[in-house]
Amino acid sequence: MPDDLTPTPPVNMLTTAIHIGDNFALTPTGVVITGTPSFEDYNAALKNCQTVANGCMWTLGDLLNYGENRGEWGDMYSQALELTQKSYDSLSRASRMSRLYPRDQRVPEVSWSHHLEAAPLRDDTARTTILKKAAEYGWSRDDLRQHVQTGIPAKPPVEPSLATCPECGHEFPVVVVTLKEQ
Repeated sequence: MPDDLTPTPPVNMLTTAIHIGDNFALTPTGVVITGTPSFEDYNAALKNCQTVANGCMWTLGDLLNYGENRGEWGDMYSQALELTQKSYDSLSRASRMSRLYPRDQRVPEVSWSHHLEAAPLRDDTARTTILKKAAEYGWSRDDLRQHVQTGIPAKPPVEPSLATCPECGHEFPVVVVTLKEQ
């Protein structure tokens, strides 16, 4: 049975897609998979896809701020609204976040949304510290929000153990959580 993600004809990656790994191309409507990628190639493509997704809001904000500084280009938000088809709120949030976090204060191990949750902290050092803790402890965006709002860590760091798939031998991290009955 043919895979509905396999392109016919092959994708020209230079003009219509972004190469995110061997055998994987990111297109405006999804991924195009060619050939038979390995499990490692698949994992690399997943990671690269997340990197691209995370960078998009930063890039959008950086581009808007650059355009705003080019007064001769006119009203950037009107143009950006039309070009991106994003709401004014989304564009202004992206711009504000890029101004709040200069490139050297962004923590690449966590998402743009994590940075958004830490934004209420007024001190640059406090924001950077909490974002680095979120990366170190594997906090979700919601975990980070809880910590920022209450000052209480959402969950302590847990060292994952490794499990091995009996079929392919691949090792993956496993965290065991014991829930108390209430």
